[in-house]
Amino acid sequence: MALVWGAACAQQGSPRGGPEDRRPPVVVSTTPDTFAIVPDFNGAIRFEFDERISEQVSGGTLDEAVIVSPRTGDLRVRHERRSIVIEVDGGFEPDRVYRVTLLPVIRDLFSNQMIDAFEIVFSTGPTPVPTTIAGIVWDRITGEGMADYEVRAVATEGDPAVHVAMTDADGVFALRYLPSPMEQGGRPAGRFRLVAFEDRNRDGIVDPMEVQGSGVQLVFPGDTLPMTMSVLQPDTTAAQVTSVTALDSVTVLIEFDDYVDPEFPLAGVVVAVGDEDSVSVAATRLFHEHEYVTYIEDVADSIAVLDSLDGVAREAERAVRDSIAAVQDSIAAVQDSIAAVRDSLTAGQDSTAAEPALAPDTVTILVPGAAGPEQGQEEARPARPVAPPGLDGRPASRRAPVDPNAPLRSEPAGPGGERLPSRQIVAVLGALLEPNSPYQLVVSAVRNIAAIPLGGGESALVLEPPEVPADTASVGDSLSGSDSLVVPDTSVVPDTSVVPDTTVVPDTSAITLGDVSGRPYSR
Repeated sequence: MALVWGAACAQQGSPRGGPEDRRPPVVVSTTPDTFAIVPDFNGAIRFEFDERISEQVSGGTLDEAVIVSPRTGDLRVRHERRSIVIEVDGGFEPDRVYRVTLLPVIRDLFSNQMIDAFEIVFSTGPTPVPTTIAGIVWDRITGEGMADYEVRAVATEGDPAVHVAMTDADGVFALRYLPSPMEQGGRPAGRFRLVAFEDRNRDGIVDPMEVQGSGVQLVFPGDTLPMTMSVLQPDTTAAQVTSVTALDSVTVLIEFDDYVDPEFPLAGVVVAVGDEDSVSVAATRLFHEHEYVTYIEDVADSIAVLDSLDGVAREAERAVRDSIAAVQDSIAAVQDSIAAVRDSLTAGQDSTAAEPALAPDTVTILVPGAAGPEQGQEEARPARPVAPPGLDGRPASRRAPVDPNAPLRSEPAGPGGERLPSRQIVAVLGALLEPNSPYQLVVSAVRNIAAIPLGGGESALVLEPPEVPADTASVGDSLSGSDSLVVPDTSVVPDTSVVPDTTVVPDTSAITLGDVSGRPYSR
């Protein structure tokens, strides 16, 4: 019975029903201690945790979980119950400041993973001096930060040691406690050449065809110098034309199989269009995509301002015409009053002796600019200028007004506001293209984003005729002239029974009433 009880006790495990472990492993001590100065150090580096850790890391291998900078020998990393142990082939060199980083890939037995990297700095001789190069490694095409890229820094003079850092999930890196072997303006300084790359084959070598970027930075003690490094897939071929689209009769959109540097001037690029008779017309202006978008928005804004001014002028003209019409109505009312007085004065007279009644006095006012016989008809106006087409071929529109309450939205760009590249440029030709006529476009001297020159090529070009809108009664803004589809209303027949009085009508602006004999009327 006792044996059974003992066996049961031996097999007893952790009590069930307790709280679930969600706490990640935490480093509680290191050997050597951070910022320790340990000359002739040849031991192993240890990271001690507060609980048991797993032999399996969350990404890569255990050797890749640790970074020792500068890199003076190959690493050997091993796992123990509650610790990670690191050794360097050949030991640690004297008179160096080492930075050892444990990446956040260590997990406990419940798969809880470290949240942040853990780093120690120690010296085998000199006192560590705080110098830092920090920055972002980002994709030159998309503008996004690149994670898990290795960043290396080597002094341009003297020390050949390779200092190493890794980018985090946002592409951020930091190279700390770099040496300052030079003098710059009376201050110790260090100039370093940096390279960031994606070690795809895990061989620790910057291969020529791996995505990479580089830069040079000068650091001073106590300074933290920010920098950005864009990375790009290496390229050896020039950009070639893949398609050409006529946006209108003078504007052509050209697309390439590679990206074009948006900051590189297009002054040296040559674009020409030839017809069947070998008559060639060169482009008079070339735009990067972002330049063309800005250009058409500026033009659309200018046209909108002109439209606003035209609208104000039309409203002013309409107000003048309304005022003239009101004056004419007032005069007509006075004339009606005069006619009524005459009728009352002549009502008591003998109709047999009456002379033929005089026609009502009329006053005609001629005002320059007022509507004449063709009242109601809009006077002919010059054609409104039309904005150049957008990249989609539709007419460009002005910039949308900024809503102060709307969240800020910015165009994609690099971390330092760098403009991202495009595969397209726009050419404005020196002559009109004929619809449905075949042309050949030739481009030369294009330079791609990787600075490879001599790009270009040829492509067929045909200007498609514009589509006729379904509602042909509506004439576009760019056309002028009367609408020929409006038929005059013939249902109203003019009254021919009244013959207009062609005699000269006296001026009634100053009139004296009289009797039917023409003598002044007296009481």
